[in-house]
Amino acid sequence: MSAAVNVIRDETFDLAFRFATETNEHIFLTGKAGTGKTTFLKYLISHSSKNVVVAAPTGVAAINAGGVTLHSLFQLPFHPFLPNPASRDELLARLKYSKNRLDTLQKMDMLVIDEVSMVRCDVIDAIDEILKSVRKNHTELFGGVQVLFIGDLYQLPPVAVRHEWDILSEYYQSPFFFDAHCLKKEMPVFIELTTVFRQSDSVFIQLLNNIRNNMMDEDSFEMLNDRYSADFRPDIEEGYITLTSHNAQADAINERELNRLFGEEFTYEASVEGDFPENSFPAEKSIRLKRGAQVMFLKNDVMGRYFNGKIGVIDYLSDDEIKVNAGGELISVERETWENIRYELDSKEGKLKQEVMGAFTQFPLRLAWATTIHKSQGLTFDKIMIDAAKAFAGGQVYVALSRCTSLEGIVLLSRIPPRAIACNAHVVEMHQRFSNRNLPDRFEAARAAFLQKLFSDIFSFERLEDPLRKLNSNIFRFHAALSGNAVQWADDLAARIQYDSEVGNKFLGEISRLLSGNERIESNHNLQKRITQAAVHFDRRLYDSMQMTLSPAIETESKEVAKEINTSLVQIFNILQDVYHSIQYCFNDFVLQDFLKHKFDYKPAGKRINIYAAAKEETGTSGGTKGELLKRLKAWRNEICNKYNLPVYMVANQASLSMIASRLPTTDNELAEIKGFGKVKVKKYGADILSIVQEFCEENNMR
Repeated sequence: MSAAVNVIRDETFDLAFRFATETNEHIFLTGKAGTGKTTFLKYLISHSSKNVVVAAPTGVAAINAGGVTLHSLFQLPFHPFLPNPASRDELLARLKYSKNRLDTLQKMDMLVIDEVSMVRCDVIDAIDEILKSVRKNHTELFGGVQVLFIGDLYQLPPVAVRHEWDILSEYYQSPFFFDAHCLKKEMPVFIELTTVFRQSDSVFIQLLNNIRNNMMDEDSFEMLNDRYSADFRPDIEEGYITLTSHNAQADAINERELNRLFGEEFTYEASVEGDFPENSFPAEKSIRLKRGAQVMFLKNDVMGRYFNGKIGVIDYLSDDEIKVNAGGELISVERETWENIRYELDSKEGKLKQEVMGAFTQFPLRLAWATTIHKSQGLTFDKIMIDAAKAFAGGQVYVALSRCTSLEGIVLLSRIPPRAIACNAHVVEMHQRFSNRNLPDRFEAARAAFLQKLFSDIFSFERLEDPLRKLNSNIFRFHAALSGNAVQWADDLAARIQYDSEVGNKFLGEISRLLSGNERIESNHNLQKRITQAAVHFDRRLYDSMQMTLSPAIETESKEVAKEINTSLVQIFNILQDVYHSIQYCFNDFVLQDFLKHKFDYKPAGKRINIYAAAKEETGTSGGTKGELLKRLKAWRNEICNKYNLPVYMVANQASLSMIASRLPTTDNELAEIKGFGKVKVKKYGADILSIVQEFCEENNMR
């Protein structure tokens, strides 16, 4: 969890937060511009006890959200994904995830997709297929990962170029994310933030609502076009910024206005370290400025002096310092650093962490006589001029208008025709169909289902089925290379866990019955009592199973066999350890949020399990002085194996060393009589072995 975030919360905000943190429901969090969607995301990251991964469709959006791009996280192809078996097989076949990436996708509890209005439907289907595959969970949507979609569908839509949509339209009703096939059976909970923090003028808010809902009438158009003034030329002190539909328009305005200024021009180059793709740069790599230039801040200041989107005028420039006059306040601006991150699993902590891949350092400023409507998404301005005559994407006019805090702060440089206002009818229909319905009741049901899932993770032992099956298969396959009664040992472990599974599943049936009422778990005394009783029953049994797995009564002299079996043993131990940690909480009164924090704070013990003879702890097997000699011989053998990267049998196996410790050979001929020692080994290792035996015998007066 990150540092605390101060926010203004209302009932809907709190309900959305509880859906995100106390259920496993997929959520679509929406809301018109200025309702606090970005604030909610920051608050969630700061306060959630889940492993959360944040992703966005573009590099800049990902950097601003403190996350990664969807394409980099999932290695998505840039061509369309078709919802059919052939396309799915091709997608999964080309995935080449590193261990860190697999750990990230398998460990995450929640995926946040920010700016989802720009995410195409086929991308959602591809993500669903990938998560089901890597998490080996084909029965749950997104492989059991909770997905939080954040965005406003009335703003910038997904990009679907004509030749791609010609293909996709045979499978999808629209390019929007909600038409993904995987969401048809399980639509996310629709939660709309409605309190507008950006605007306070009720007339302006109603005008924006009319645009969103395709309800513009003659009075609304008249009110809007009253703001038209083609020849408007404000003084720079007024702080107007022009919003355009295309980059070329904004660049031309900024270049023209900069050239009009007298005085020395300064150029500031960014510092780029490590991996930071150019298309994700949050500021210009090279910034050209003059005194008097209008600029926009590109980052929120930790000291609160400026925020992303604040407008000001350059007051002073030097090679290392910039001062900006913003609303009469002189701000000394320093270089800021943005980080390009990736998620990976911290094996010691057992949690996802962000690893910095690269850094971009630059003054957080951009020329701001003009910017594009696209780049203005998420920003707030007091005074704007809008040139949207060439607006080419649905939602652009709404985005532009909703950037401003008041209708009086807007000047239209071109009249806005009705065709530029119309919102996508499919979006309007979806919005009306899924408006908040019985959310409190749905929350309680979803919370109970989430609790049932949490208890199932603890008491069903289902997670152990695959690694146990793999362990038994390998032990049967390699039993000839294993010492001791390996098959019996594996059968005993499987029988213990099978018994616990049967008892646990009976208990889960009782939990389901006790959760089916209206009473919450925190006040359900019968359920609390049964949970504590279950903890008492499983506590010692789990501990014994962990010890049995940690110190297996099997050994092998084959590295390859050891590697196969070690993998299953470590998986089994880690699952048992995780369940055991959860059981320890169940001795207390069960409070959902406290339990989730208990799980989140869990730091797994990094126990080492290795059945390879050369790596096992040397304790001697024959007792007394002979056991000590065997210990020395094994230490010598292991040193040779490690030094020259040799398998055990190439030097001396366990049986040969035990025979040497028993017979105490003194000559090459006596050593050659030991099974496993021919002329080659005697010649290569004989002197070392005989020296160890002689030294040991002298120390113990055995000759």
